[in-house]
Amino acid sequence: MPNATYVAEEAADGFSLPSVVLWPSANFPKELTTLLTPSLDIWPNTNGWMDKTAFKKYTLTVLLPAIIDRRKRILKETHRCLLLLDSHSSRADPAIWRQFKEAEIDVVTFVPHTTHISQPLDRGVFAVLKSELSNNYSSPSSTSSSSKRTAVADVLPQALHTAFTPSVIKKAFINSGVLSNGSGSVLMKLPQSSQCFIPSHFHCFDFFGKEITKEKLLDEWDEHLEKYKMRIEENVENEKDIVEKELPLEKKVKS
Repeated sequence: MPNATYVAEEAADGFSLPSVVLWPSANFPKELTTLLTPSLDIWPNTNGWMDKTAFKKYTLTVLLPAIIDRRKRILKETHRCLLLLDSHSSRADPAIWRQFKEAEIDVVTFVPHTTHISQPLDRGVFAVLKSELSNNYSSPSSTSSSSKRTAVADVLPQALHTAFTPSVIKKAFINSGVLSNGSGSVLMKLPQSSQCFIPSHFHCFDFFGKEITKEKLLDEWDEHLEKYKMRIEENVENEKDIVEKELPLEKKVKS
């Protein structure tokens, strides 16, 4: 069965924010209708993986409003919030983080290759979810895609209910070192910054393991992207010049 991505955001107090499943299909599969709830939506997606378009839609239409609403309910509107995030390439859009900055939400990214140590979802919630799905999913007798989707829809609700309980979420935040339990052992497992491999993509801008809602970093990011765009445009023009020079004389005359 093709890949699907479960997009989840959890709060340190055990509260679950609205989630989305990116399903690899051009249209909404009718077999998954039973999964739809006010806190879970399913979005048809080209390949089921998170990309910049899906991430921007999720952060600005689901996550940001949910955080603001949650803050109003439990805190004063003037209180700040903290969002912890991995450094996936889909996050490389400074325009998104300017909106979070304006909403008084600080965003910090994890250093690459450390989420298995310091990201709460990876340290507990997803492990429970995968275990529940593995133990309860039964391959249907039919090999049709429809039968497989139905089988997933049958086991996913209970698996989500078990994995995303407040106690599991809170424990995951403690296990990751985000919430203190009186021990620094988790943070001691993190590699030194010099030992971390920094990916060479994302247009080569380093936003890894940093607070990406700081004005100075956002300005540098915008400037970097503008220079990158100019280099691309210059390369395109140079390639056009090279092609023009290499065209045979008769083709130049005809053109």
